[in-house]
Formats: sequence, structure tokens, C-alpha cells
Amino acid sequence: MHVIDHTTLPRLHSAGLQRFAAARANLGFAPFELWMEILEIDAAADVLPVECPRVLLVLSGHGKLLTDTGSQRFHAPCSLVLPAGVDARISNIGAEPMRFVTGFTPPVTP
Repeated sequence: MHVIDHTTLPRLHSAGLQRFAAARANLGFAPFELWMEILEIDAAADVLPVECPRVLLVLSGHGKLLTDTGSQRFHAPCSLVLPAGVDARISNIGAEPMRFVTGFTPPVTP
């Protein structure tokens, strides 16, 4: 057992989304990954990876989940459960940044 200091982990930034891996194989943990994510006000992002089931634990904020079957509004605290193969996009429709944790088992690379 060991402690991973989140302030030392590299951040990935894209339009309106900040994220970092909090647990994964290269940090000494497998078989699943946890990503800490912040979606800025009025921003939207695809939920990746699509090849495996994912769960998003929404810690703060309000949003809208869009899939090929329609859209659904949500607010924290809640969980968004997405099966493998489902394309999904979330939008922050609240007045504050949305904070969530994405968990998944990475696809096996041949």
C-alpha cells in the first residue's frame, strides 16, 4: 500500500476539460483505472474509452448525458453507468465546474 500525491501527477487539458489519472497500472495499480476530471461551465466532452464499460461518479455540478438513445439530465451526487460500445457525451449545464471520477477497466491490447 502507498500514497499517490495528486499534486505531482501530470494533467491533461482539452477544451473545457481537465483530467488526471489517479490510479492505473503505471502508478502501481491494476486492473482498473480512475480518472479525476473537471468539466468547466458550459463545456462538453466525450466519455472515453468507448470500448469498455465505464462509470462516472459525479461529485459536484449539474449536467446532461447524451447517448444515441437520447439525453438525460443529472446532478450530483449521482453515478452515470455506460455499457461498452455506447458513445456518450456529457455537458456541464450548471453554474459551477462539474467534478467527477471516471472508472473503467482498460481494454486489453493484443
